[in-house]
Amino acid sequence: MISPTTRNSLLLLALLLLFCCGENFGQVNDQTPNVLFIAVDDLNDWVGCLGGHPQAKTPNIDQLAQKGVLFKQAYCAAPLCHPSRTSLLTGLRPSTTGIYGNLNWFRDLPRLKNWVTLPQYFRQHGYVAWSGGKIFHKPNGKWSDPPSWDGQYSTKHGTPSPPDSEKYRHQMQDLFSNRILARLIDWAPLKISKAETNDWKTARSAADFLEQNHAKPFFLACGIYRPHLSWYAPQEFFDLHPLDKIVLPPVKKNDLDDVPARGRVMAGKEFEIIKEKGQWRHAVQGYLAATSFADACVGVVLDALNNSQYLDNTIVVLWGDHGYHIGQKNHIAKSALWQSATRTPLIIHLPEGMTGQTRPRHSAMTCSRPVSLIDLYPTLIELCGLPQRDDLDGRSIAPLVSQPNLKWPYPAIITHSPHWHGVNHAVRSQRYHYIRYRDNGEELYDMQTDPNQWHNLANHPNHSEAKKELVKWLPKTNAEHFRREP
Repeated sequence: MISPTTRNSLLLLALLLLFCCGENFGQVNDQTPNVLFIAVDDLNDWVGCLGGHPQAKTPNIDQLAQKGVLFKQAYCAAPLCHPSRTSLLTGLRPSTTGIYGNLNWFRDLPRLKNWVTLPQYFRQHGYVAWSGGKIFHKPNGKWSDPPSWDGQYSTKHGTPSPPDSEKYRHQMQDLFSNRILARLIDWAPLKISKAETNDWKTARSAADFLEQNHAKPFFLACGIYRPHLSWYAPQEFFDLHPLDKIVLPPVKKNDLDDVPARGRVMAGKEFEIIKEKGQWRHAVQGYLAATSFADACVGVVLDALNNSQYLDNTIVVLWGDHGYHIGQKNHIAKSALWQSATRTPLIIHLPEGMTGQTRPRHSAMTCSRPVSLIDLYPTLIELCGLPQRDDLDGRSIAPLVSQPNLKWPYPAIITHSPHWHGVNHAVRSQRYHYIRYRDNGEELYDMQTDPNQWHNLANHPNHSEAKKELVKWLPKTNAEHFRREP
């Protein structure tokens, strides 16, 4: 006969075991892969593996591309930080949510208050999810979405500003009509070590996480803020890109002459001012330096993974939230629907031995099919064997991870609505880039013959059928702007 005391002790032990282990029963096992989820802010195709600029120096990102699948036509859902990241992490398009700008938090929208985000979904299925740096729109507070995470190991991002005497040496800040750009457009080397920056500390904290023992599979997110403006980075990264050797991106005189009025508004006047003041080369240097610094931060995390016990059981995803113009189409910023603002690096690396991964770890593969960052939610839950969701706007690109040349008829859809009226879209197929503005102005570019988008073919009869096919993919409805201020 078991005594009441012993019975109670055994019951307590059983409850403790259930609490510690029961939530994972039937959901995870020793073969469940971890996810390392690395975001780099405002990263365009100026990385070595994409060839967007001949002087890009990004050895760590390039090395990851050599191991995984590099998606050469990956596009954001919106060319602006918050709507892009909200789309990726909720799996819903801006035209579905009404989140088009940076001023509205998605959980303030009643029907999205309890929406299960990508990291939350992993938590529901036995994972721990930790975040550091900028993954949602901010690295801390409400805008970092604490409900999505078990914890946040870093709540700061970026690099310090230089002393006031070293800021705005270009003396243009009072010339820009866009007040946000007037405040942010600056570049300067910092007389500090990289280890003193928040981005480096974020990367180092992610590396520390990978050096620890974890009883449960993890979803580890690491957000690097540079090369987001302002382009402040330690001196050593400016030294990698000597000013007198800088190559300027190709531009065409009168490039905007065949662009509709709404497109010219998006282009703005800031680049013309920068060019007239002789600062274009300095801007290119600043962006390249900030990108090389971001790459070094990425390297800290990847080195830790490569030296960890998790190397052979961790999926790595590296993505930028959108692209960036530095002179192309007479534009310096994001917030446009052309290629430079919408294309972004995307690399997915599966560990050896995962289903569909038959090549050696160091064998590079590229995929030229158009994909969207909004596809990452359904893709990752499929790759990790979690139950699929039927309420997401994206589609899993897991088949392309295994077979990058698989036939893929789907284009990428990009949405931008910088003001409180009207919505603009782009449709990017493998060959064509189509833009439809809110006033029905159109652009169409044949990216095979015109990769710089210098010749608008929207009214060319030889391309009318191509345009007709692209128009079919435009969202049928656009949610109203969600206007509540933070």
